[in-house]
Amino acid sequence: MENQELRRRKEELGLIDFKINYKTGVHLGVIEDFFAGKTDTLDPKDRQKIEALIEAEAKKRRA
Repeated sequence: MENQELRRRKEELGLIDFKINYKTGVHLGVIEDFFAGKTDTLDPKDRQKIEALIEAEAKKRRA
């Protein structure tokens, strides 16, 4: 997913930064900076974890 798509989907799902931190183990500061637009870089492993969480949350809401 592109950065903008990740940010958009997070907003659509109503996910809060702390929940993403809790479920993925990605540092809260990294999550806050990325989703606030302060940085566009994410470690590939962190990106993969966040994308997987967003997909899982979207899947839950569709069911």
